[in-house]
Amino acid sequence: MKGSFQRFRIFTLFVLAFSFVLLSAWNVKAQYTIFSGQVPASSGTDDNYELGTKFTSSHLAEVTAIRFYKMAGETGAHTGKIWSNSGQRLAEVTFSSESSSGWQTAALSSPLRIEPGTKYVVSVNANTEYPITQNGFITAVSNGFLTGEMGVFNVTREEYPADTYNSSSYFVDITASPLDQVFTTQVPTADPFTGEGDLELGLKFTTSTAAKVKYIRYYKVAGETGEHTGNLWAMNGSKLASVSFTGETNAGWQYARLNDEVYLEAGTTYVVSVNSNVAYGAMPHALESPVTNGVLTAPSGNNGIYNETPGVFPSTFFDSPNYFRDIVVVPLYTPQAPVNPSPTNEMTGVSIEPVLSWQAVAGVTSYTLQLAEDAGFTANLRTFTSITSNSFAIAGLSNGKSYYWRVKGVNDIVEGNWSSTFKFTTIAHTDVVLSYPKGGVRLFNDKPQFTWYVPAGGTGWKYDLIYSTDQNFASYVTIGNLTQNQYTLEGLQAGRTYYWKIRLKTAAGAVVGYSAKESFISFGEALKPVASWPVGNATVYSLSQDLYWYLNGASTGLTYALEMREGAPTALTNNATNTGINDTHYKVTGLLSGKQYSWHVKSISASGESSWSDPVSFKTAAAEKVVVPVASWPIGYPVVYTLTPSLNWYLGAASDGLTFDVEIVEGLQTSFTNSPTFYGIASLSVVTNPLMPGKDYKWQVRSFDGVNYSGWSKPATFKVAGTIGNAPVVPNPSWPVKGALVYSTETTLSWYTGTVSTGLKYDVEYGQGALTGAPTKSDISDLSVEITGLEAGKTYNWRVRSTSPLGISGWSKTETFKTASNAPIAKSPVLSWPVKGVTVYTNSPVLSWFLNSPSEGLTYELKYSTSSSMTGAVIFDGITETKYELKNLTPGATYYWQVRSYDGTVYSSPSATGSFVVFAGNAAVVPLAGSPVEGVQTGSLSPVLSWFIPASGDVESYIVEYSKKSDMSEPVSIEVQNNSVALDKLSAESSYYWRVRSLNSKGEKSAFSETASFSTSSATGVEKKEGAVPSEFALGQNFPNPFNPATIIEFSLARDGFYSLEVYNILGEKVQSIMQGNMKAGSYKVNFNAKDLMSGIYFYRLTGSGLMMVKKMMLVK
Repeated sequence: MKGSFQRFRIFTLFVLAFSFVLLSAWNVKAQYTIFSGQVPASSGTDDNYELGTKFTSSHLAEVTAIRFYKMAGETGAHTGKIWSNSGQRLAEVTFSSESSSGWQTAALSSPLRIEPGTKYVVSVNANTEYPITQNGFITAVSNGFLTGEMGVFNVTREEYPADTYNSSSYFVDITASPLDQVFTTQVPTADPFTGEGDLELGLKFTTSTAAKVKYIRYYKVAGETGEHTGNLWAMNGSKLASVSFTGETNAGWQYARLNDEVYLEAGTTYVVSVNSNVAYGAMPHALESPVTNGVLTAPSGNNGIYNETPGVFPSTFFDSPNYFRDIVVVPLYTPQAPVNPSPTNEMTGVSIEPVLSWQAVAGVTSYTLQLAEDAGFTANLRTFTSITSNSFAIAGLSNGKSYYWRVKGVNDIVEGNWSSTFKFTTIAHTDVVLSYPKGGVRLFNDKPQFTWYVPAGGTGWKYDLIYSTDQNFASYVTIGNLTQNQYTLEGLQAGRTYYWKIRLKTAAGAVVGYSAKESFISFGEALKPVASWPVGNATVYSLSQDLYWYLNGASTGLTYALEMREGAPTALTNNATNTGINDTHYKVTGLLSGKQYSWHVKSISASGESSWSDPVSFKTAAAEKVVVPVASWPIGYPVVYTLTPSLNWYLGAASDGLTFDVEIVEGLQTSFTNSPTFYGIASLSVVTNPLMPGKDYKWQVRSFDGVNYSGWSKPATFKVAGTIGNAPVVPNPSWPVKGALVYSTETTLSWYTGTVSTGLKYDVEYGQGALTGAPTKSDISDLSVEITGLEAGKTYNWRVRSTSPLGISGWSKTETFKTASNAPIAKSPVLSWPVKGVTVYTNSPVLSWFLNSPSEGLTYELKYSTSSSMTGAVIFDGITETKYELKNLTPGATYYWQVRSYDGTVYSSPSATGSFVVFAGNAAVVPLAGSPVEGVQTGSLSPVLSWFIPASGDVESYIVEYSKKSDMSEPVSIEVQNNSVALDKLSAESSYYWRVRSLNSKGEKSAFSETASFSTSSATGVEKKEGAVPSEFALGQNFPNPFNPATIIEFSLARDGFYSLEVYNILGEKVQSIMQGNMKAGSYKVNFNAKDLMSGIYFYRLTGSGLMMVKKMMLVK
């Protein structure tokens, strides 16, 4: 080591002994930003960008946060980045808890050190709207040691921004704190010293003010290797801190950041040291004069110290060399005393919960505030520390009392001087008293009105309503600045105990006092439910069953838990099998035939659970032996004039306990997969999903008893018409109509279509006042819908329309009803059996129903009819049970039925309509219209009428009648053996009505089906030519060709069948259907008029019965 100091004497020419002091004004401030009071001049919305600011620092500093100015229209997530000037990403942070606009700040997880005189870029992505001030950087923007040089951008977010535009500023910024170190520009200029072994090299230093240590650093010379540890020592040799260097470069200043907080006292001497392994830099005599920078000084004399053992306190010195060991600190200046208090000194009438504030002091990290009842700060002294803003809210002060307060700033560990002492006097006391609800009352309204009053009276009062589920108000909700002494509160949790109070304030917002605390229980107690169906060990005829229950009291916001087990009530375990049920009914599936089930239910509110309802039982009908169903419609390849036909079948035996599966495939040659398209069907029909116009389909059906499947039925086939024209039929409202009085705040709206509904859905609009045309309820599959939440004593208007894939019908006639002013006992029943078109094997069936509410004292009115519109219904009144046996029904007929309840004063709304078919036996079965129905436009003057029988029976033939008159007067009658017939030579653009009856082998006739309807399209001018039946198919060339606008097309059909003649453009798009329907074999010509088409080349195509022929024609206008 001595040898090295001999070398120091040789290099005395290189001594750099100098001293300077840099105490700029900005050193008294803890943190700086580039922008201070600037705001954007405008904004841009043209694209999303990465926007930034290029900046430099004149001082060693730490960046602690990134910030950006957010415009009101800006949305989305934001990420801040700091880049080197070459585009290396140095730091990144994600913004959270952003405000709607203004400056947004995100603190870095670890501060980033920036070097003086080095260029950096800070950026944040912009998504929808960004700030911009063009020419904002014509001159640099400086604040303290930070300087913003230019605004930069990149059109790709998250990429380094380097482009500029018109010296624009995009208001992206940093927050940084200046750092002090002993050495600034000094570096070793002599050759490195080597061969001295491992050493601990150090520097003695002092600070003129308190400071926090951030880094230990040393200058690494070329040739130095190995690990390095920085140490901070007291002059007595005790180690204050230690840190390992990581990520070192080959040479130059190396930094190691201290993880622990270490503070330095002003005027105290410390030692910083770093070990040397192979080589080190040194300047002899460099510390013979003191070196000062900022608050740090390396004193002269006996400085530049070492120890020949690394990691041991260095105390040996020789020739005052500089070993380039250094410390980096944040100066901690003493804050100034705060001024400009609020409330101002000697102010009176101050809130008992005042917010004390003062002018912010530069360079503070927190404030300490004291409050007392005397100027000496001894009486009831309250001290508040670590206040991070220049205001503080005080609570718990007394009315009409004088208080004294003072505040001082704290810069980390350095406390400033107290401010002057300030005095204020609080406002005098005034009572506020709660009126309702109180005393733990149970509420029966989910929107309760809270009331209170001020006994002393007065005007201009403001009120804060405070409520909580915690009696100590540990957490609470405040409804603030009310000007009336009442308030209707919504959104309370059901069945909870709440506590509330009122805070009384002056018009200026000064808190005067609080009311006493009161309590109540919100509406929605968990009430014990009552099971309503199925109960009493009743037999149900479906393996998917709806369970119903009701509450014997008012409540809201409840959910339900259900337990159902196979067996008697003793099988129940009080463990729910289904939870989270929001309605007072639940569908259970997968039941087994011929089994008993028991069930009960309980309600659940936010505050607790009810007890279980009394257990009840039901049994499923013993499944009949699985039977192969018989497809009844559509069969035999009829044309259906709807995209959603109803597929129907029957069994010829009882269907109790059975469900059904249906498979449908497109194409007559397509093989069945035996995988159901629809499964678990509880009725004897199913409506298909929308099918393709002009396509052939086949389908099959099988039954299932819960264990065994039957075989599949014989395949049934049909064709969907290629052109299906007009909108669905306009429904007819049936209840409530003509201003009927509804004795409930809920009712069922019902309607009918006058014929079989196949695949229609419905929209309903209802409300008080004029209707707007916007549906209130949509996508309704049934001919009724339940509506709730009506207001008592009001008049309502309503109407209905039908929808299908073909379009939307017009609205029905608007009907009206009124709600009674008080709630009646009578409720609308729910039909149980028979429903959904099931076949009953007796002409004296027992109809059953139930109420999902208390039924004591009620009687019932039952009506039934063979018309779906209930025309000519038979009515039975005064029924005291929830069942009734009908007598002498017609075999083979379809019946419709409804029930309503009666409480001795008023009737309920009718139930939904149920339907069933009476087993025909050997009697003639009443057919049901299949297609076309509901006024559909057939697109042909030769439509095919088809129908089906809903149950097995003796059918020898059918009589079909059709007419242009809706009352079926002057009909054309046709007798056929099949369940379809092709009409011919109907009038164009006309409405037709039709019905059908069956004849059995005895010649007995059934009643007619309900009347169906359809309309025809425009005339096509198809003319059959006289002569022999052609032996082969032919499609002739149109004449004339080219043509304008009419031409004649001739074609020959070798056999009867369903045919289409259609026109296509050169893109393959169908532009017109000339003809479509069932046609006899023969030769035809048709007059085609292209008045609505543009000039060009077209193709006409003849298809049907496995045929497809195409010809080209030219239209020239």
